[in-house]
Amino acid sequence: MSSKMTFDPTVEVDRIDISPLNVRKDVSEEKLDELVNSIREIGLQQPVVVYRKGQRYKLLIGQRRYLACKKLCMSEIPALIISIKDEADAVVKSFSENIHRLDLGYSDKMRVASRLLEKLGKVEDVAKALGVHPQTVRNYLGWAGVPEPLKKMAAKGRISATTAMSIARNVPDEKLAVGIAERVREAPSSARRKAIIEAAKLNPSSTPDQIVSLVERSAGATLTIDLTDRLAGALDNASKDYSLERQDIATEALEEWLTTRGFLQ
Repeated sequence: MSSKMTFDPTVEVDRIDISPLNVRKDVSEEKLDELVNSIREIGLQQPVVVYRKGQRYKLLIGQRRYLACKKLCMSEIPALIISIKDEADAVVKSFSENIHRLDLGYSDKMRVASRLLEKLGKVEDVAKALGVHPQTVRNYLGWAGVPEPLKKMAAKGRISATTAMSIARNVPDEKLAVGIAERVREAPSSARRKAIIEAAKLNPSSTPDQIVSLVERSAGATLTIDLTDRLAGALDNASKDYSLERQDIATEALEEWLTTRGFLQ
């Protein structure tokens, strides 16, 4: 998706409105105050990105920079002015800029993925547009990507919401996913439940009963890894953001690494 971009030295702050297409909705007051102090000390180092809407401008990228400048009562702000092709184009541009900076919140990521899925239709197309792995998009979608039958099972307490999301991510066929959810519900331990879901992911053409039999016949390998404090902390943060267990995240990361490098087909 291409768009023209021009550079204006400054745009009047009072002529800028935050675009509803800006993907950042969660703004930390603490980080905003840090940015205010930085701008006060050394000035604004990067322009905001806007597009024209009538006689005004819509802010697409740089919400914190814009809010910080308003706090400083600045009358003008450096700006890049772009012309957007359509709503999806604007959302992708805003997401791409923010995701490669630092703290775009999970709720913002989920909101973007849901909006783009409505526009583009397929998880794979959303992933391509954003430049991320399809599984990452499924993670962003979270509960929104769970089939209705699994949501109903979770609502009745037959499976947990976390389990429903895990099945939805790993078993794309809805009928099989429901069958797996029933078998998972009957499993005696969390380890067995995870093994059933993993087997379903690797054997999508098998029936739920065949998958359970496969799990019962094979003992899963166990690998113990000593984590640094930095890795352990990152896993904890990811677990909270994505509502997943640390083991699930570590397994998914390992699978993606092996697949990307051709060791896992």
